[in-house]
Amino acid sequence: MNIRTIYPILNILSCVILLFLGWGFTRSSATIKENFLEYSIHPVGIIAWFVLVIFVLTVVFFANKHNKKYPDKKIKVFTINPPEYNEEDEMYQYATMKATKKVYTFLTWALPMILALLLLPLPFSKFSIFFIIACIIIIQNFIFFFEMNKFKE
Repeated sequence: MNIRTIYPILNILSCVILLFLGWGFTRSSATIKENFLEYSIHPVGIIAWFVLVIFVLTVVFFANKHNKKYPDKKIKVFTINPPEYNEEDEMYQYATMKATKKVYTFLTWALPMILALLLLPLPFSKFSIFFIIACIIIIQNFIFFFEMNKFKE
């Protein structure tokens, strides 16, 4: 299986881990004790932090393995340009273009709707806003994944 085709799934998994991390951090408390800050984190946040570190190390390991196996098709794990952009030939360029268009269309509708939702006088917590943003990221990765899988070899 090509690592580039499963990269959106890896993004989704990282967002789920970040949701647990955010839940743990938003359930924590901070107090100031004479000249220093004391901060407590919910155990879910601590466990999610360790899972996130293991997850990132695993992704880096498999990306390095891929880069050794395919030195002409290297993947940069930490880059601004998304690694799922697979533009090796015209077919992949076309597939990436179609998938990116669908994600962009989704975002042009979802983001204004979320802004309108946040303007309502509803009691939003830090975590609920964090959750909404993570859901947007998860949905856009699902759209990209399913669109790219239509063009699988």
